[in-house]
Amino acid sequence: MRGLLIKPHPLSSPGTIGDYAEELGVELVGHVASEDGPLPPVDDFDFVVAMGAPWSVYGREVEPWIHYVVQLFREAVKRQIPVLGVCFGAQAFAQALGGEVRKAAETELGWSTVLTHDPDMIPEGPWFMWHSDTFTLPPGARLEAWTDAGPQAYTLGRHLMVQFHPEVRPDLLEGWSRAETSDVFERLSLDRGAVEEETGRRAGEAREPSAVSCAPE
Repeated sequence: MRGLLIKPHPLSSPGTIGDYAEELGVELVGHVASEDGPLPPVDDFDFVVAMGAPWSVYGREVEPWIHYVVQLFREAVKRQIPVLGVCFGAQAFAQALGGEVRKAAETELGWSTVLTHDPDMIPEGPWFMWHSDTFTLPPGARLEAWTDAGPQAYTLGRHLMVQFHPEVRPDLLEGWSRAETSDVFERLSLDRGAVEEETGRRAGEAREPSAVSCAPE
């Protein structure tokens, strides 16, 4: 089995999703959308994984290449090739299929539980979150999990989208944290070190439900 891994940003690592794919003998072919140009044909792959990014789907930073991602998602749906979207990936998929992405009323950062319709597919967590955007579901999608801030997971046919980060590992968070130049931790009254320490404790606990939620078909 061979999957296309869309990395919007060089730091968009698949983390524990990649670890699980390796255990299953699944090949992930990475493509950094912001640097590598047009995406390869989706029908060269059995499934697609689209990761998060520090940008917004509607931001100026993504304008040169977001249309490649949107078109690939539409083609994947047309050809019934499963897509797993994480955070930015889930938002871009929603936009591609008719949903709306916008600034959220509140930023969610840290480990939180979700309300879920199907805990066998999307356990309540806690899951790691880091996002300041939210979205409306595209037509035909089913809400699977949510918080007061907005949707946290949805399905559309064979496709699964999550707003949280099931892939997080301590090394990934360290990279994201180093690259973050805003005052988001201070604005949310969060201690950066405490969030990193909690991630070190919880990442192993989250790995098994991540595998359940994110295993490719």
